[in-house]
Amino acid sequence: MTTTVIGTRLTGDLGRAMDGQLGDAIDDRVADALEDYIAEGRLDGRVRARRSPGGIAAIVAAGVAAVLLPWCLILAVTLPSTYEAGNWKLTWIGLDCATAVAAGLTAYLLHKGNKHAVLSAMAAGTLLIADAWFDVSTAGAGFDRTLSLTEALVLELPLAVCAFVVAARELGRR
Repeated sequence: MTTTVIGTRLTGDLGRAMDGQLGDAIDDRVADALEDYIAEGRLDGRVRARRSPGGIAAIVAAGVAAVLLPWCLILAVTLPSTYEAGNWKLTWIGLDCATAVAAGLTAYLLHKGNKHAVLSAMAAGTLLIADAWFDVSTAGAGFDRTLSLTEALVLELPLAVCAFVVAARELGRR
């Protein structure tokens, strides 16, 4: 067996002794590091594949964007400019109920100091923006459109911004 220590080659008993000491030193350092990880809760004994942050989720999100952008162009060309919708009441009541649930859940989770308030606040903000968009874009000309625009600019969009600010603030605390 031959061991090289900083450019010097050692052979025989001395080389074997150095290999043993080096191996023991490495074993001790690895054992110490593992004990630290276990004590800090960063290692729970489960084996996980190593992935880059976002890995598969980033690929899926990019795929969705790649499919939806051309789809939007197809819809722009093929959809009629007017359409009579069934379940109109159910659609609007459902959207407003979902927004109310997201806002209420956010208030509850904030009160409890729960870290998941970030998620419900993001959902509430997103639903408020969707509500404003659909209110304005489906409103008839005249008073209905003016009322929808006013509601969007005075209530829904500022509340959405507040929800996103709450989410960002809570995320910064974690």
